[in-house]
Amino acid sequence: MIRCSQFAALAVAALTLTACATKPDPTIAQAAQSRADEAAVRQLLANVEKQINAGDLGFVNVFAKDAVIIAPSAPDIKGYDAIRALYEGMMKQASMTVHFSTEEVAVSGNLAYEHGTYTLRIADKKTGKVLQDVKNKHVHIFKRQPDGSWKTWRMIVTPAEPASAATER
Repeated sequence: MIRCSQFAALAVAALTLTACATKPDPTIAQAAQSRADEAAVRQLLANVEKQINAGDLGFVNVFAKDAVIIAPSAPDIKGYDAIRALYEGMMKQASMTVHFSTEEVAVSGNLAYEHGTYTLRIADKKTGKVLQDVKNKHVHIFKRQPDGSWKTWRMIVTPAEPASAATER
């Protein structure tokens, strides 16, 4: 027969074990959030790729209002409106086909970093003539928005191949 004091001790032990078992481990929660954020960044780029390839200018909505595109031998393109105007002008005359290859995604708080390469083919809409066919490296720095979504805050582009000797002279 179990005495009241034994029953009370067993009940306290059971409640303690239950409480310990149901407390979320912050490390597990952070890892799960990090995996979800990484998946969101990868999905965002996949959606952008589809939109660009479909000729949908809506892809520029990936850029934050204070975004900056940094490319070699070109002035920085600052702000959503300037970025939209650049792509709008380009897409009126040319079609673009892009493919992103992500090599790494890292998330820390409200910033995410993604880098990899991309291929881009730009062709004249009227003639179909290829105007540019490149493979570049890129870095995207994303900022989490108040609604939890991610937007490109900084985009840095560099050639994937070293400059040829002829270009370096």
